[in-house]
Amino acid sequence: MAWITIPDSDVDPESPITTSLMQALRDNPVAIAGALSGAPDVIQLDAVLDKIRFKTIAIGNWDMDATTFVSVAHGLTLANIRSIFALIRDDADSLGTNLGRGVSVTDTTPQGYVSAANSTDVILARLTGGLFDATTYNDPAFNRGWVTIIYAVP
Repeated sequence: MAWITIPDSDVDPESPITTSLMQALRDNPVAIAGALSGAPDVIQLDAVLDKIRFKTIAIGNWDMDATTFVSVAHGLTLANIRSIFALIRDDADSLGTNLGRGVSVTDTTPQGYVSAANSTDVILARLTGGLFDATTYNDPAFNRGWVTIIYAVP
């Protein structure tokens, strides 16, 4: 199935309903939804951006109780990165917490943050005395969670 261009002459008031017109009316919504060749874009992005993508990377080992920060290689071009998030898992793998979130739903004090992104790494940090500076986040042989990066493909 592919996008079928419907000529204006097929939809003027005097034109008959044809099999090819009905097939195009049936198939074109599927072609749009599937972003098939020739189909128009449904979402208009900034003219500079062709596509937005997501990349998720395992943080790897991080004893947060002993180490304040960790670097995670991202493999992207810094100029294309639009946003970065990090999900942290406790040692029991029973709680996943956004690195920038407070201790409770109503707490707005961040417990950690994405410190920086440079040409090769995302640097994650936890705050001394915060939620992640504890023995429930000290297993050194444990994937601490994931970094998700939203980036543009020009």
